Amino acid sequence: NMTIKNWFVRSERIKDKHGGLIKYGKYLVNMEHANHKNTESIIPVYGNIENFIRTCSNEAVSLDLENSQKKGGRPVQSYAQSFVFSLPPSVVKPTPGEWKSITSDILKELAKKLDIDINDFKGRVFANVHDQDNPHLNLVVSRVVQGKTLKALDQKGTIGVAKKAFNAASLARCGLDVSAYEPLQTNVGPHLAKWQLQQKDSEKALKEIGLKSKAFDNDIAKTKEYGRLSAMLNNQIVKWIFSIGSGDIGNENRQKNRIEKTTEELSKLNISKEQAELLDSMFEMAETKTGKTLENRVRWKI
Repeated sequence: NMTIKNWFVRSERIKDKHGGLIKYGKYLVNMEHANHKNTESIIPVYGNIENFIRTCSNEAVSLDLENSQKKGGRPVQSYAQSFVFSLPPSVVKPTPGEWKSITSDILKELAKKLDIDINDFKGRVFANVHDQDNPHLNLVVSRVVQGKTLKALDQKGTIGVAKKAFNAASLARCGLDVSAYEPLQTNVGPHLAKWQLQQKDSEKALKEIGLKSKAFDNDIAKTKEYGRLSAMLNNQIVKWIFSIGSGDIGNENRQKNRIEKTTEELSKLNISKEQAELLDSMFEMAETKTGKTLENRVRWKI
């Protein structure tokens, strides 16, 4: 069970027709499976696995029957397409409700891309979340819908749309930016650049799928500000640790004042409990490393 350090989307056809679909479906809902040793729970998101397998198989078998009466009709080899959307372990996990919203945002974009009605997905989609350090959303879609094979389901463009929708929906629904939260590190330079780059990508993705609306604007602005200030705080704490190590008292005090200022700015954001815990752990790590305390810490308003 590898740990994925980034946001990640994988898509593949489920092989072996009905048998393959049953095997994969069983795996998705089985907490006892060897791969699920580190899975805390399996969160149901959309659909029922038995009904889904039944509908997929009926659709495929009906199409096979219809094709067999025509010349050159090819049998359906794969009954469903699987998508796996993973989050890195460093982000705050979405709630079950947020996972549902993210899934419905992804399905809306997939329906648009596949040129089908969103209602055609009813009963032909199954989704759940394997909740572990790097939680992932499993989404399975029938490859045959209303008697038609969705040939575009595994095309690169479709997977690209799914990934954009996942990134944008995660940002809009629960303030998760593609830029993973970086723990306290000494080489923050490249991470800051990466954070800014990914932030631009997230904004672009939001615009492209039209998710940006006034309701989200405030949340997104707040999320961006939190990201900017926490990256700045990370940098200042690292410099504070270095100044203590090199005995530079002037710089130590300078960084301490900057830390207090940034902390005060962060406390105005009314951050979540999880964000506060992440920030507190930065302070604790710094204090453990130096044996000094960062006094006058402004408490976060939660």
